[in-house]
Amino acid sequence: MLLTLLGGCMVTSKWAANLMWVLLGANWLLEGRWEEKWRMAKESRLLQAVVAVWGLYAVGLVWTSHLDEGLRLVRELLPLAVVPLVVLTTPPPTGRARLTILWLYAGTVAVVSVIGLVRMLTIEGLPYRETIPYVSHIRFALHCCLVAVICLTESGQGRWRYGAWLLALWMAVFVMLMRSYTAVAVLTVVSLVLAIRSAHRGRWVTVWVAVAAVAIGVVVHEVMSYYRMVPLATEPLREYTVGGRPYTHRQDGLVENGNYLNNYLCLEELRAEWARRGGVALDEPEEAGYTTEAVLIRYLNALGLTKDSVGVASLTEEQMDEVGRGVENPVYEHGWPVRRMVYVMLFEYENHRHYRVVAGFTMLQRMELWRAAWRVFMRNLWIGTGTGDLRDELKAELAAMDSPLQERDMRPHNQYLSWLAMFGVAGGVLLLWLFCRALKGLRGQPALIVAWALTVAISCLTENTLDTVAGMLLAGWFMAFRR
Repeated sequence: MLLTLLGGCMVTSKWAANLMWVLLGANWLLEGRWEEKWRMAKESRLLQAVVAVWGLYAVGLVWTSHLDEGLRLVRELLPLAVVPLVVLTTPPPTGRARLTILWLYAGTVAVVSVIGLVRMLTIEGLPYRETIPYVSHIRFALHCCLVAVICLTESGQGRWRYGAWLLALWMAVFVMLMRSYTAVAVLTVVSLVLAIRSAHRGRWVTVWVAVAAVAIGVVVHEVMSYYRMVPLATEPLREYTVGGRPYTHRQDGLVENGNYLNNYLCLEELRAEWARRGGVALDEPEEAGYTTEAVLIRYLNALGLTKDSVGVASLTEEQMDEVGRGVENPVYEHGWPVRRMVYVMLFEYENHRHYRVVAGFTMLQRMELWRAAWRVFMRNLWIGTGTGDLRDELKAELAAMDSPLQERDMRPHNQYLSWLAMFGVAGGVLLLWLFCRALKGLRGQPALIVAWALTVAISCLTENTLDTVAGMLLAGWFMAFRR
């Protein structure tokens, strides 16, 4: 049963993942033991809370205006009811069987991470979102977090625990390589909570405090590095290029890599020199939607160069190739993972601070969607929009806000806001009560279950985790290891 679920967690095909949970349900029906299953279902507050979520989707069909969309959601979210029902009415694995399954899971994730590393090293210009070919990189990063917890809490006292600790370290590094802010937040919070839980073993609190202090110091250092101004940014502005053409200085204060992005622009020279050196067409749109010219300007700025013939002439052939591939900042290609993540976030912040830009930026897009989802909730305060109306309501709200995201068909990227918008205060209060009631049972649970609950809860802040089959199977699989 658990191996079937594990397979569903690790594949990207929705058809294959659905086959996994259908087989799981069929096997459960053939097992019998109905009296025992009924007793376990009545006793499991977690099962009651999770099934209530699916039940709300079904009840929400009553007042939805888009019944076809609502029925589609109810059908697609069936694993949210079936998987916990099967897992939580089946006795959990114990002893050697439990450890064997957990380490098989950890080994599977480790092998897939190595495949991802090989792809990073061998596929030039591979987008980080495509690091793992089998499942969403966001979902896989959550797997990495949970494997790290398994390595630290289930490795026992034998010699091989050192290998487990190394695997935990590799999982943390791989999360950084995939640039998952959500997974970094999960690792931070989970490690803190587990350290507090084991406070009687003071060494773990000391270790966490030391690691946290180092991590904060590293982040502060990278932020200071981003804003450490280069000589070109601090000297008096020059009016003309070496070739005698005038510069454009917008003086808007937008900083990237310690240089003012929109100063020292001479597009005429820049285009001429780029064409002379045989670069790709500057009006060619990149995958992210920017033109090569915009990429070139950012790349030169990041190197502390002027955006003119002198700047372009200073580029090596390798750097020109990176610009042609859409690399906006050499840090994104050559910087270590923490620096890349910090620089990306700070560039998003700078654009929003100066120009209120949202589109194309991961965190800023989420914040815009959260604001729109909250407004949808406030307009449908008591019982929400119903199951099938959220997407249309969200799109209409984005249009009313004149948001740059108004033409995109997007989810709120926050599971809690999605539920509030669909089911209103009535549904939100019911779910809050059910889950708080269920969480009381975590006090006596092993560290792995606590880590799992925190992982799912935190991921739901930035993703619609439980609206995807892979997310539902990930959440359901770990329920099997409760005490």
